[in-house]
Amino acid sequence: MDNDVPTPKASVPPAEEQAVQEAKKAAAQADKVSARNSAAVVVRTVVFADIVGSNALYQAIGDLRAMSLITRCLVAVEEQIYQHRGEVIKTVGEGVLCLFSDANTAASAVIALQQRVEHFAADAAPCLSLRIGLHNGSLIEERGDVFGDGVNVAARLVKLASPGQILTDAGSLSAMRVGFRRRARALDRRRVKGKASEIEIVELGWRRRSGEPFTTEQVTLPERAGKARMTLRIDAREVVVDSGRSTFTIGREAVNDLAVASRKASRQHARIEWRRDKFILFDHSTNGTYVVVDGEPEVMVKHESFVLRGHGKLSIGESAAARGRGVIEFECR
Repeated sequence: MDNDVPTPKASVPPAEEQAVQEAKKAAAQADKVSARNSAAVVVRTVVFADIVGSNALYQAIGDLRAMSLITRCLVAVEEQIYQHRGEVIKTVGEGVLCLFSDANTAASAVIALQQRVEHFAADAAPCLSLRIGLHNGSLIEERGDVFGDGVNVAARLVKLASPGQILTDAGSLSAMRVGFRRRARALDRRRVKGKASEIEIVELGWRRRSGEPFTTEQVTLPERAGKARMTLRIDAREVVVDSGRSTFTIGREAVNDLAVASRKASRQHARIEWRRDKFILFDHSTNGTYVVVDGEPEVMVKHESFVLRGHGKLSIGESAAARGRGVIEFECR
């Protein structure tokens, strides 16, 4: 009777095994470099479309029914994109990133998207709406995904958009035919991450009321002088808000631009934004921000905004009359 004895496998010397592993790593790295080199920089129109109102829908009708309606809404959005010769790059949560070959095709598509979602909401989910950001510019296409400046600007625009709104920029609008330009109106100039200068934010109208045009004709916003500045003083500290620092935060936490050692202050109490040579206070605190402009009565600002002007005081979380630790002197010039 023969005994079956397994044949021992030939052992690989450690040096050779290490050489094989290094060769595999080198090949993988070469593949990555090759993929990067083959990536193309192209000009396309990028669109971000986000569904808004899902939280209210979940609370109103429950998770399962809400998820079903939101999925149907996303399907309706994607159908419109494909019908307008667009390409869905990916869906992230309740938003869609898509590409179009040119600004005119994209403009036609986003107007149809808003109209389709409006009809869907009227029939099935009144609290749902769509906000859209559109930008025509350069980007990198690589392995079914997109990167670059054009994507970043579109992503910023969709975050600025309100429910039911389409936002684009003046440069993208100039690439559209006159019919779309007549639907547009200039809103503001904003600084966008990655851009050295501000861009002109434009709303593209899509809803027409009875007897009215879609929107007014496009109006170019004047360039800002950029000379306005605000000085804030508290204790021995003095800080400046101007075009070089267009957003400024105030709160109890040390991460804020101006940390306030007051128990009345929220961790992230308020922010001041420089917009078109104006300084706007936005409060998002528990106790509110009290504003005293010289010669005027004190105003409490809570979960709202206030345009700061001239000289005065900000009192964090309590009236300035209390003379607490959160009193900030401001001066706008």
